[in-house]
Amino acid sequence: MGFVGALRIGLILVAVMIALPAFVTGAELAHALGTRRGIWAAFGGGALLAVVAGLAGAAGARARASTYELIRQAFGHRGARVVNAALGATLIGWYGVVATLFGDALRSVLPAGAGNVPTWMLVVAGCALTTFTAMAGFKALDRLSALTTPLKLALLLWAFLRAIEGGLGPVMAYQPASAVPLGTGISMVAGGLIVGAVLSPDVCRLATTPARAAWACVVAYGLAFPAVLLLAGLPSIATHERDIVKLMLALGLGWPAMLTVVLAAWSTNSFNLYSTSLVGVSLWPGAPSGRIALAAGAAGTLLGLAGVSQALVPYLVWLSIGIPPIAGVYLVHAWLCGAPTPHPPGVRWRAFVSWAVGSGWAALDPILGWSISPVPALDALALSALAHAALLTATASVRSGFNAKTSRARPRRTPRSRASGSGERP
Repeated sequence: MGFVGALRIGLILVAVMIALPAFVTGAELAHALGTRRGIWAAFGGGALLAVVAGLAGAAGARARASTYELIRQAFGHRGARVVNAALGATLIGWYGVVATLFGDALRSVLPAGAGNVPTWMLVVAGCALTTFTAMAGFKALDRLSALTTPLKLALLLWAFLRAIEGGLGPVMAYQPASAVPLGTGISMVAGGLIVGAVLSPDVCRLATTPARAAWACVVAYGLAFPAVLLLAGLPSIATHERDIVKLMLALGLGWPAMLTVVLAAWSTNSFNLYSTSLVGVSLWPGAPSGRIALAAGAAGTLLGLAGVSQALVPYLVWLSIGIPPIAGVYLVHAWLCGAPTPHPPGVRWRAFVSWAVGSGWAALDPILGWSISPVPALDALALSALAHAALLTATASVRSGFNAKTSRARPRRTPRSRASGSGERP
């Protein structure tokens, strides 16, 4: 497939954002902070995500490389296998979580006559749909996002307008009895989608220019994602119902609710499997990406049926600790080390040291209270980036000093004069 513009990349990114977890986050954000402070938190978290995704997306477009290729350059071709395996396991686990949410939500909106359909059958049907989409590759994601993103936004806007028919005054005046700090709200927004920002090169690598890739990420994460949170959160305040599916049903929007659930899960999990297939290609270069997507879809389906969503909170904690520092490492390497090399070394240990610094900080932050920003995931990313930049600079300085010392120690050759060495007369 050829290069694509910022609009099409933005549509794919927004299609992934209009997801069931985002609906939950929007409602929880509004109820926890109140309406006005919830709006500040939504756009504050979106701004942080836009910076991370913009840098990552531009790096992918500049190098024409996926996330996993950027990781290979930073960690070495053998070291990247460890990192990519961790990312692949993360994506498959998240696929299982979304698949379970899809089955539960769809069952709640089915007509009365279809209420006896087992949830596991709905989960399997949704997984089959997303697996076949991912097997078709980027073209299918492009077409799916072009079709579903405007439709999902329209459905959310319809529910929003129906919910606030009595006016926005009472909604804007809402204040919880005990509001959480604004920083916590920003952390809810940024931490919930930081992995998506880390993976933005997977789509942005096909952008026509790095600048357009960055702009697509800024608009998607900085404007569209906060808008999605507010379209889900403000109706929740107006109706006192935190589940947007039940909210839509209460407003008499049965079929729109069902369509929203299906489209949200379809686009999100298709992207999860697409990214997983790119991971698989980096781990097994000779394997077709379609077969990898099929195997990953089967594994994610089994995880969903096994109840992986019951461990959602520990899973999100793992994501915030382990994944963001990876972006800190590959971003610094991509922007400081220039063009990718076809044959990177086996393991770049300084990348693993930097990853450990960022992850260690995120793991110890709740215990020691060493927060730099309200978002531990962003602290981890920033510290891994700083550590890697320092290590790269130190390595370059040592190498430069060694080369200079070697050149001084090497004896200089004195050119023979023509008079003495050639037999010619002066």
